[in-house]
Formats: sequence, structure tokens, C-alpha cells
Amino acid sequence: MGTEIAVLAHAFADPQSSAELNLGGSETWITEFVRLLSGMGFSPVIYQPSAKSWRIGFEQTEVVGSGTLDRGETDRLAHQEIDRRRIGRIVYASSFIGEKHFRPGNVFIQHGIHWDYGQTGNPFVRLRDALARRRARRRDLQMCLRSRLTICVDTNFINCARAEFGPRLNPAQIRYIPNFSVPQDEPLWRDKWRAAEGISVVFARRFESRRGATLFADAVERLLPVLPGLRVTFAGSGSLEGFLREKFRENKCVEIRKVPHADMPELLNKTHIAVVPSLFSEGTAFSCLEAMASGCAVIATEVGGLGNLVIPDYNGLISRPLSDELARAVVSLANDMARAETMALRGYDMACHAFPLSLWRGRMRSALEEAGICSTK
Repeated sequence: MGTEIAVLAHAFADPQSSAELNLGGSETWITEFVRLLSGMGFSPVIYQPSAKSWRIGFEQTEVVGSGTLDRGETDRLAHQEIDRRRIGRIVYASSFIGEKHFRPGNVFIQHGIHWDYGQTGNPFVRLRDALARRRARRRDLQMCLRSRLTICVDTNFINCARAEFGPRLNPAQIRYIPNFSVPQDEPLWRDKWRAAEGISVVFARRFESRRGATLFADAVERLLPVLPGLRVTFAGSGSLEGFLREKFRENKCVEIRKVPHADMPELLNKTHIAVVPSLFSEGTAFSCLEAMASGCAVIATEVGGLGNLVIPDYNGLISRPLSDELARAVVSLANDMARAETMALRGYDMACHAFPLSLWRGRMRSALEEAGICSTK
């Protein structure tokens, strides 16, 4: 058994039952991160909120549910057990856990700016949201400044921190390491570009407003009358599933279904265009990387870290978060499939050479060792 290292997360296993992992970018990242730590000789211990207290094993990692869904209380209980177990190294894999009891000199993982959401017309909600955004920004910046190493999945937060702290921020204590992809073998997806069975478009992410579910649903309504051969799949789950089913209940060209994460490559391998229409709170989205890794042409909004992945008119298209502009982007690729295929091939090449999981592991290991944090000695 190796040296224990604590990983504080706001989500990993299902907080209600612990029976299964959550399906999202943060959870995908943590899964590979604890595998990396195990390979480096550590024994990771994940702490997370949960409705009931429990302890489970995931591969070589212990996962501890705090017994409360309150993040502040989870923060307190996790640090209390860390002290009792004399765990000397902590990775704050979420800024939502660690705000009050944060221990300087450890590792902070910043998954993208998450306080960039808009305001409503209600003045009371606007005030509440403004205060929440200010607190979230201050929390992340202070965790960065007090950490020995901050790893950012995109460049947005790095620029934010440098603008805030200037020379107070040591460039050596912050690193940009984008998220990763697992490229599919080219024969698994190449034939879709030779088929003449119509155009397939996928929205493969959580059915939530911030992920652009309603935005893309409005775009689909614009697309269906002008692209008769279009097939659209909403692949995922979330609070807006009922809304989507009701909106498209009479349209056989639109499919809404839950796809297990392990089966997502099979769907993407058969899909021409993947839309990643985030509205806010986005890093280097796994849904974008997974689409590139399966030979899809990508259309993404200019939100968060998506601009670190999609080079406009090279490996995809960048759109403002407007339904009519998203619809026009889909139409432009649908009407020029040779161009779409070229973008897909370039995106696949980037997934293979700039964002593969093997390269991410090397970058992460190098960053941790360079900071002197993750030496098992």
C-alpha cells in the first residue's frame, strides 16, 4: 500500500446511492487522475458529498461519502479525517470543496471559469447572482494563489489570475494541461463519410441549460424544415429531458436517449457533426474532445475553453451562443460535406497528436513531480 493522498471532489460516485459513477467531465478527469496516482505509487482517497455516509472501493482508490450533501460540511469532515489519518498531501479537484478549510501548499485543479453565467431581469435574482459570482471568483483566485501548484484545463483562468495578481503570481505555480481524448481507430468511423444515408448531428452531453440543451433545441427547430435528411440525437440525461421529449415528441427525425458513457464512442463513430453549444461554465470539454476523437466535424460556441480545442474553419466552426447562428453553422457543413469531412480529419489528427490520454498522463506526471508534490519518497 502506497502513501495516501487525498482528492477532494464535489462529485464522483452517485451521491444518493454510491452504486455508480456520475457521468460528466469532472468525473472522467478524476477517474484517470486517480489511476495516474496509483501508477505513481500512491493510495488515493477521494472525499465527496453524499446523502449517507459510505465507503467504497474503485479500483485501487478508496471513495468516502461524507454523509451530507452540504459542500461546506463535506469540506470540514474531509479535513477532519485527513488530519486523523495524517494524510500529508491534498489535491483539491474542485473549488467547491475546500473553501473554508483549504490547506496552502497543495494542488488545486481549476476546471474552467464557472462564474460567467448571465443575469435575469429580476433585480433580486440579479443581486444574488452577482454576489455568488463574486464569491466564486474570489474563492478560485485565492485557492490558486495559495497553492503550490494550480493545474488549469484551459487558458481562461490563467489569464484571469495573471490579470488579478500581476507579479504576485509566480508563473511556476500555474500550469495549463488541457483535458484528454481517447482516439478511436480510424476504420471504426471513416465509412460514415462515404455513406449517402443523410446527415447525422449529435448533442452528446448533459441536458442542462448551461450545456446549451435549450439553445440547440431551438436551433433544431430551425434546421428540420431546411434539411429534410437530417437526423438529430440528444444523447445524455439531465433536468431538461422532459422538456426535450415534449418539444420533439411528434418528430421522428429527433431521438432523445440515454447513452452509457462506455457506448458513446460507438454513437459518435456513426455521427457526422457534433454540436457543443455551451452557454457558460466550460473548460476543454470532454464532449468536444470525444467528438474529435471519433472523426466528427465539431461546431462549438466561443465559451470557456472550447476555443482552446476548435480552431475556426480548420477543425470545426465557432459560433456565438445564438440559435440562428448555430443553425446556419450546421447548414453550412451539411451543404458541403467534403468541407465537413476535412474538418473532421483535422480534428481527429489533433485528438491523436495534441490531446491523447497518454500525453495527458505524461504532462500531469511531469507537473506534479516538478512541483515536488507527488514524489512518493
